[in-house]
Amino acid sequence: MAKFGRTKITDVAREAGVSTSTVDRVLNRRVGVRAETSERVWTVVARMNSAKPRNSPLQLVKSNRTLDFLVPEGAGPSVEENLLNAVVDAARARNASIKFHEIDRFDPERLANHIKLAVNGGSDGIALQALDHPSVKWAIGNAAKAGVPVLTIQSDLPGSLRQGFVGIDNRAAGRTAGYLIGRFLGERKGKVAIFAGSHLYTSHDDREMGFRRVCREYFAGLEVLDLIFGNDDSQDNYSKLCELLNQNSDIVGIYNIGSGNRGIVKALTERGIEKQVVFVTHHLTSYSRPNLLNGTIDAVIHQDMGKLADLAISKLLVEPEQSMSEATLMPFEIVIRENIFE
Repeated sequence: MAKFGRTKITDVAREAGVSTSTVDRVLNRRVGVRAETSERVWTVVARMNSAKPRNSPLQLVKSNRTLDFLVPEGAGPSVEENLLNAVVDAARARNASIKFHEIDRFDPERLANHIKLAVNGGSDGIALQALDHPSVKWAIGNAAKAGVPVLTIQSDLPGSLRQGFVGIDNRAAGRTAGYLIGRFLGERKGKVAIFAGSHLYTSHDDREMGFRRVCREYFAGLEVLDLIFGNDDSQDNYSKLCELLNQNSDIVGIYNIGSGNRGIVKALTERGIEKQVVFVTHHLTSYSRPNLLNGTIDAVIHQDMGKLADLAISKLLVEPEQSMSEATLMPFEIVIRENIFE
């Protein structure tokens, strides 16, 4: 959620041409707001957050670079709480303007169309969480040919003409999750469930492969079940985990590759087994933090969204020497309740 007071919300509503209640729904990610309206609100928010204080020496320097960030709708707390504000801060420090565009999750055609619209709208650079689909690859290629760099963040699209990638080593993250669950379980044997958003994210594929490989190598007593697609949605994760638990009494571990932790926590706590099932997930947020502290979540694989935003903005504002560049891999942290931070 953007940290705005009531006065600021009124200003956003006036500039976006919507009601204050609509702004409140957008900032708090509630349902019932059209994607176009939400996009307009976030763009105004970004512009306001990028505004310099009146006494700032930078106020006379007019930005001539506009960057477009294509964000999956309902991407989860890691993006909503951390990445969006971090992007605004990083752009402000470099005197650049940001436009946010919310895209339907797992809709490659819509993502490809927004890349085209950003290019036609005069964008100086585009950042996006890539979907592995020919339409997206084609749109990125056309953007590169038009001189507009496209940077993939969090989930890459190898083989495309993207300028580069900023994110963690997702194969290593999956291996880490597998190792953590195996070590937490010790000598216990049983079944382990994996939840993911979609195979359209190469990051989710890489995490799954790393997880399965380390379980095969080191933890023969664990049976890793078929991947469950919860669409990064809490309600989907909840209903699918309930169904799985009804059919299997020997679930000992859960790895959530993507978002939707609320649904998994709800299903576990309703059955009173949250302390019996080892649960490892990604991103330390306002929701995962208390559940890490109370022992429902055992470990979180966390990446610094502020660092990611800073690297992404820097890359987009530097002219690339070639159409494709190497991935910039960030370190990730293992957070348990004993080393939790603010």
